[in-house]
Amino acid sequence: MAISAGRLTQMISVLKPVLTRNAAGEMTEEWVSCGKIHADIRGRSSRERMQSGAEMAQAEIR
Repeated sequence: MAISAGRLTQMISVLKPVLTRNAAGEMTEEWVSCGKIHADIRGRSSRERMQSGAEMAQAEIR
């Protein structure tokens, strides 16, 4: 029984949070790339909504 990987058509970046010091000496959280992988990204459901008078599409990704 083989498991299919699907259509890995999108390249995505995997990010992780890292704490660094800024110029004022405060700790800030930055997101740095850990690598890139191929992925199959499909919306589970979508709907359009109005926000500030502009139509926007919204999708849930699982």
